[in-house]
Amino acid sequence: MQKRNIQLSRESLFDFLGFVAEKGLLKKSTAAAHRDASRIVLRILDDDEAADLSKVDLEDVILRHRNLATGKIMPRTLAAYESRTRIAVRDFLEYLKNPSEWKPSTQRRARKVGVATTPSATKAGKPKDLAASEAISQPSVHVDFQIHISPEASLEQIDQIFASMRHHLFGSTTGK
Repeated sequence: MQKRNIQLSRESLFDFLGFVAEKGLLKKSTAAAHRDASRIVLRILDDDEAADLSKVDLEDVILRHRNLATGKIMPRTLAAYESRTRIAVRDFLEYLKNPSEWKPSTQRRARKVGVATTPSATKAGKPKDLAASEAISQPSVHVDFQIHISPEASLEQIDQIFASMRHHLFGSTTGK
């Protein structure tokens, strides 16, 4: 039987994430999110695979998980799980290489910059970040939709579908 390397195991990853939260190396909520995502993604590993994460092809594991989770987990959530798992495993393996020099690789969000109101920061009485703040405050609408047309549909039926869409979207059925 193969000797397991406990230090590189999936369970050690979870212990590591608890440790970095406890020591303040990561925010508790961030470490918990990484732990939860890793548990979901890495649960597809069998015991032999989970024994040594340094030997696992993480992208292959993520692809396998995505194939199993498609239709069960929303795409944005799935992407978040995958990203958090990548970061967690990468940080874990980097930490084990050199614990005293390790720093977490979490992405820091940029703080919102306030609009300057001092005279030197304004031009013609407008704040210097006005264009950026106006672009952010303007609402926008983006709609995606998919059309699934049966392969048995005739060309006439397909033309009617698109004519109807053109009419409802643009208010006109002219211009075939």
